[in-house]
Parts: sequence; C-alpha cells; structure tokens
Amino acid sequence: MAEALAKLEGFNYSPSETRWWQHGHSSERDFIYVTTQNLSAQQLQALSDELGAEQSLLVCCSAFRGVTAGQASQRWPNLTLKKIPKMVLSRCEWGHDDYSLNVANLPMAAPQASADKEQIEGTVARRAKKTAPGQGGLFGEDAA
Repeated sequence: MAEALAKLEGFNYSPSETRWWQHGHSSERDFIYVTTQNLSAQQLQALSDELGAEQSLLVCCSAFRGVTAGQASQRWPNLTLKKIPKMVLSRCEWGHDDYSLNVANLPMAAPQASADKEQIEGTVARRAKKTAPGQGGLFGEDAA
C-alpha cells in the first residue's frame, strides 16, 4: 500500500533502513509516510520533532484525531496530513495472518525409480512366459 500511495502522490518508493517513517521521497528533503493507524496529536508532534524544520513529510493515514488538516498545517508546518483514499483502502486485503498464494496440494507422485523398476519387472515376467520350455537363456542360464 505504501508503494501504491507513493506512486499516486508523485513520490519515489524507497523505504529507509534507518528512519521508520520514511517510505519514499520526492526530493532530498520531501518524504512520505504511510500508515493505516489513526494518528493522535502526540504522535504527529513526535513525527514533526524527529523530522526537523529543514524537511517536510506527507503523512498518509486512515485518520487523525484531535486536529483538522488545516490546524495541523499551522501547528506543524513540516507535516502535510492526508487521509488514505477509500479507493486504495478497498483494494487492500486486511485481517490475514499471512498472504501466501493459494496453491493446491497435488497428490504425491510415485518415485520415478520405483515406477521404472515395476515396469522392468513386468516386462521380464511377460518375456519369461514366452520362452519355450526347456530352452536355456541367452547367456547360459536355465529356463525357469
């Protein structure tokens, strides 16, 4: 979802390994953070403090509590708040323990070596029946 929103907002998706809130950037000082959480004024203040005055951050979240977007821009000039569009939220899957592919379990095939062995034994048995009684084998063995 972070990658999709970064693209929609004109940012390059490139999550930082050191900054948990940096999911992408549009310039050296302009970043994007995407979360499905409802952010409080305290959480937004902590983000603003960590970001510093020299950088800006677009915060895309499900909702923000205790402040409107207009109030937020006055209180935290380095943050821009935007709600995640319903169109994006509706296309995401929620509530799964894992996102594994649904792959059907196929029945186990017989090992190739044992299948070949059975085929060879069957062929030998059929050939043994065709041998005339009292006739010896090709390499000197007696007929059964």
